[in-house]
Amino acid sequence: MKQTRYNHIPKTFVLEYPHTNIETSHQIKSVVNRKPNSLYLRGIIYHGDNHFTSRIISRKGQIWYHDGMLTKETCIEDGTLEDMSSGELKECQGKDFILAVYSQV
Repeated sequence: MKQTRYNHIPKTFVLEYPHTNIETSHQIKSVVNRKPNSLYLRGIIYHGDNHFTSRIISRKGQIWYHDGMLTKETCIEDGTLEDMSSGELKECQGKDFILAVYSQV
């Protein structure tokens, strides 16, 4: 297990998962100055066929799908984080999971 040390918790944290079979966590927990902190999964970026798409995750766990070429400025409701398996998060509309975006809120 790799450990990285920070003096301050970042407000946003992005992890890259290119061409891997790693499962992502819905939450990253840490302790800074003896205080527990959490970063929550708020977005996933997918790539395939030279095109990026995303899933945006609300504080309540609602998932929204976005594809700028197809949906333009509209996001489409895509279920809840609670109801989605790790396997379902790894792939979206034929595109592979490449980045996970975490945020404090």
